[in-house]
Amino acid sequence: MDSLVLLIVFSIAIVAASMLGGSLPLLRKWSTGQLHLMAALSAGVFIGATFIILLPEAVESMHAEEALILVMVGFIIVLLIETILQHRHQEECDEHTADHQHVLTSTTAFIGLSVHSVMDGFALGVAVVLGEDLGMVVFLAILAHKAIDVFSLTTTFRLAELKTRHGLIYMTLFSLITPIAALVAFPFIDWLQNIEVGVPLALAGGTFMYVGIYDLLPEAFHEKHDQYKSFALVVAGIAAMYVLGTVLHGSGI
Repeated sequence: MDSLVLLIVFSIAIVAASMLGGSLPLLRKWSTGQLHLMAALSAGVFIGATFIILLPEAVESMHAEEALILVMVGFIIVLLIETILQHRHQEECDEHTADHQHVLTSTTAFIGLSVHSVMDGFALGVAVVLGEDLGMVVFLAILAHKAIDVFSLTTTFRLAELKTRHGLIYMTLFSLITPIAALVAFPFIDWLQNIEVGVPLALAGGTFMYVGIYDLLPEAFHEKHDQYKSFALVVAGIAAMYVLGTVLHGSGI
């Protein structure tokens, strides 16, 4: 099959999986308690992805010291973005509200996942050009986590009380990032092959770490009567990433 046609087929499947996973938190009215339990699962996904998938891959791809410095850089970049957004908000409103914190959470989650999605797209574009079999392996790896990623993202949209219509628009735009990045990669295959793959992985790891630990964990344990449920869902999210990481490692990705 022609490489471009194969990439288009993969892209359609990725967008479909993204829309399916991301629609669940948006297409019905969830109670505050249910949304905080979703946040617990999402926190586990972000934390698990950081320590089980992104950081090990980054360290394996480059010097460990450089990888960890880039993780810290990613963390600081998101911290700076949140600080700027919070400062601008406080200039307009004297009282810091929970709703504003939810907006910050959804914004930083969008940024972190977007970095990772761009990396996915570049990897898919390069893999498809190098061979149909390699392209299939990378495609399956992306498909395996995409629905969970977008589910986690749209959960933060709900916490921020984003209108459903706006949430669907942002979800659709986010779902297109990986296919667009894959198409953009085509003219730059030779150049992309020479990039240290650990760089974007480490940066994404820093953003995921920030979102999972600083933003989502406090939300997960906001409801005092659901502490144990939240803990169980955080662990479940981490376990899901462990299983995914084991599958990907076993596939040689």
